[in-house]
Amino acid sequence: MSTSKEQRSEKPQIYLFVGVGLLVMLAIIFAGFYAEAYVNPWVKGKPERYGETVLKTPYPKVVEPNPQPSGSLDEILTAKLPAPPDDPNLSVRQGLILWLRGDAVPKGTKVGDLIPILPDASPLRNDARQVYPISRPRYAQGDINGIDALHFDAKDSFYYFENNFGISPVSVFAVWQRKEYGGSGAVFQRLYSSGGYGTDYENAKSCPPGQPAYNGIYCSAFDPKGDGTDIIDANGQALGPQTAPTFHKNISTEPVDLRRFTIGRLNSGPVQYFSGQLGEILLYNRALSPEEQKQVETYLKKKYKLNTQAQ
Repeated sequence: MSTSKEQRSEKPQIYLFVGVGLLVMLAIIFAGFYAEAYVNPWVKGKPERYGETVLKTPYPKVVEPNPQPSGSLDEILTAKLPAPPDDPNLSVRQGLILWLRGDAVPKGTKVGDLIPILPDASPLRNDARQVYPISRPRYAQGDINGIDALHFDAKDSFYYFENNFGISPVSVFAVWQRKEYGGSGAVFQRLYSSGGYGTDYENAKSCPPGQPAYNGIYCSAFDPKGDGTDIIDANGQALGPQTAPTFHKNISTEPVDLRRFTIGRLNSGPVQYFSGQLGEILLYNRALSPEEQKQVETYLKKKYKLNTQAQ
């Protein structure tokens, strides 16, 4: 009698054990399908299987959604591309540590392609690399007065340089534009920003113990009123969205923190993504003289057919 009761009392436990086992198996199967369909292609450079997020960026045309090279994380991190063609019209080269150009994308890149690696045209070859397809800018052919550019989608795309540039005086030059107001709805946006791990990106409120608090450097592009009104920030840069190509420069004679230098968003977190096109950006690890600044400015304005003065 007691044996029969014990057997009956064990049945619910067996059912529970079997049920939990089936749930675990289903969870493992589901996780496997998810990893195969999304995570693995994302890592290996197949955005067409990552989901709709990548392919619904604002860029109007996607000719080739699976860019090259697209083999693996290691391939993106270790691939050595040929140096891009030089532009002899840039005469100021001393201290040039980063020179990214939309017209220097790898050979064979098509309109709308995601750019996993953009070769740096400076002698140091600090190539821009983005291992995640969802975060890669797109190739925007002829988007700035007929000159090629990179399209940033205002929600995912950016390039990131960690501990490439250190702490030094700096000169930054760029040509950029925004064809649309508001982007993805985020009004606060950064064309670029920098700063160390323990340093607030623009006012050095905190820093690692025993280390000096260096400011980072940044360029903002946003429209807080939503009406296109240009508002000037502390660096004298216009913050309102630019519907025409815009020349930008930022010169610091004092050392600034260039660690964690990020193009296309705020460097200290996945926020404030830039919406628009970047034609060219030059980074020097020194403060250029007024005459040198004029030479770089002339080079960029002539190349991109700009008639506006620096903000």
